[in-house]
Amino acid sequence: MNMAAKLKAWNFQVLMLVQAMLGAVTPNFRMVVLSREGDIWVIRFYLEKNIEDDICEIEDIICQYTAYQDSDLKCKSEILVGHEALPRLSEADRVVYRRKE
Repeated sequence: MNMAAKLKAWNFQVLMLVQAMLGAVTPNFRMVVLSREGDIWVIRFYLEKNIEDDICEIEDIICQYTAYQDSDLKCKSEILVGHEALPRLSEADRVVYRRKE
């Protein structure tokens, strides 16, 4: 895949994640990061507290995000809860949302 095609794929995935997140982010969300590990798209949700309503929102976000895709999309999500400092990210990661802290 050439560089332009890679950039187009990244931009499409970021846009689809942003669309899926509209109206779902609460003050408990600290950061949402999109990464790629091989051929798998990884979405990491950083929450301050383990709140069941937010876990349900994340499930809805993932459902909506995958609905925007064609059937061969490989993705997974991770939920990380805590007050620790947010991690430094590699240049390959895209921060899709980050609250002011």
